[in-house]
Amino acid sequence: MHIKHTLKLFTIFILALVLVACSNESSSEETGDGNTEVEEKQTGGTLDIAYANEPDTLDIMQNASSPTRDIAWHIFETLVALDKDFAVKPMIAEEYSISDDQKVYTITIREDVNFHDGTTVSAEDVVASIERWRLVSSVGKVASEYIEDVKEVDELTVEITLNEVYNGFLDDMAAPKTGLAIIPKAIAEEAGEKPLVPEQLIGTGPYQFEKWERGNEIVLSKFDEYSQRVETDWGGLTGKKEATLDQLNFLIVKDPQVKLNGLKTDLYDYAQAIPTDLYEVIETTPNTNPVTYINGYSMIIPDKSEAPFDDLKVRQALNQAVDKEAIAQSTYGNEEFYAMDGALFDPTQTELYSGEGIDAYLVHNPDKAKELLEESDYNGEPITIMYANNTETYKRIAQMIQQQLEEVGFTVKLDPYEWATYLERWQDPSNWDIVVIGYSTRFSPNELGFLVQDTGSSGWYNSERWSELMDQWGLAASSEERQEILAEMNQTVYDELPFLKVANETTLDIMSDEIQDYDAWIGPRFWNTYKNK
Repeated sequence: MHIKHTLKLFTIFILALVLVACSNESSSEETGDGNTEVEEKQTGGTLDIAYANEPDTLDIMQNASSPTRDIAWHIFETLVALDKDFAVKPMIAEEYSISDDQKVYTITIREDVNFHDGTTVSAEDVVASIERWRLVSSVGKVASEYIEDVKEVDELTVEITLNEVYNGFLDDMAAPKTGLAIIPKAIAEEAGEKPLVPEQLIGTGPYQFEKWERGNEIVLSKFDEYSQRVETDWGGLTGKKEATLDQLNFLIVKDPQVKLNGLKTDLYDYAQAIPTDLYEVIETTPNTNPVTYINGYSMIIPDKSEAPFDDLKVRQALNQAVDKEAIAQSTYGNEEFYAMDGALFDPTQTELYSGEGIDAYLVHNPDKAKELLEESDYNGEPITIMYANNTETYKRIAQMIQQQLEEVGFTVKLDPYEWATYLERWQDPSNWDIVVIGYSTRFSPNELGFLVQDTGSSGWYNSERWSELMDQWGLAASSEERQEILAEMNQTVYDELPFLKVANETTLDIMSDEIQDYDAWIGPRFWNTYKNK
């Protein structure tokens, strides 16, 4: 996959000042050839971000959607987090250690890490946050199966004891989605399994929650008492974070042309999720720069809880009918923005990527699809493809799938909804037979929500084979073992077909050239970023 960040670097002006002065009232040090000063970063100002989809919640511990993540990770932080190379590093934690038997994790919290409500993080906040994470997070629920005890050792030390060796535990705590966000004990206990409401959005991040006008905007402001780390080279979700801007306004703007026009007229500074067929227009638009980053992949998920896709033969027919290369070409157009790769993780994620077990990814044989349908229990009943109509990618994929499925004998109807309604209807299998969706980049098999057993997100997938592989993953101690398991995970997906992967995606955003020192990594992040005034 081609990954490019076409970011305009800011210019450093060198001002040479040669000062030679003598006076009875004042004097200055002679500088010989002069004193060279480097212009400092400009601080302050407001950044207006045109964002495509309004999140259902900003509870990053409870919700795995990208709209939740992209906004909430400015507010919340985790004990440990991923750096720019996807390695686990401390964040709120000062350090951690693992016992010789690999079952006891001792975590020391940094001193004087401030919450947005004026309190500081203590061990009791961490313990309460872990207990809530075990209840509400898909990743936390997996980790919870291995947790025997969580206890406060002293005010800044927490000890977590596992019931068996689980080598994925640090990865789980560092998960960027449904992650172990540290919140005040009182809020964790009050919220319990319910999503955090606006007044409970208290974290430790460089920006704090201000207000949310549903359907219009979400406003974050600079947290003046932010407890900053010092590591400038870590990147990702850890290391030094500086809230250089005073305010972030996430404005809900769904129309791509409105976003582009708004950037041209200085109405917006940044716009997210631009159709890739506008790339050439953006490249020739003055004062506007494209921003690209890997962003998971698009897929179709059949409902496996009832007919017709509870029948493996029908799912096999689906896989043979769908021409993924044609769909990708039609949907993304420019090959800079998609890659045909059947693995569960991106090739750039070297510790998570295996190219084995994906031979059935690009099979396409309409005649074979017809044959499988005839052998199956499918009787021609209409199948409903549901998608979010405010995302052009999902719309295009759904339309292509409809055409390809009808050609082999499926009866198909499309059912588009606004994002919030789409998410709500997804939870009832009677509403759909196939959903079209994209999942952003994941960093562990535990984060693959579309494979979580017996949930709407996976289309009610149930597999002993997958469960056994997940157990093996937790116990794997070496990269070699993990590579073998990853290959078998890939193979399981193509044998059981819980979902059909379309293509790896590279997301296209756009920004004003007034934005400086910006690094999207895997999604919009606006700490360590400033704006020329």
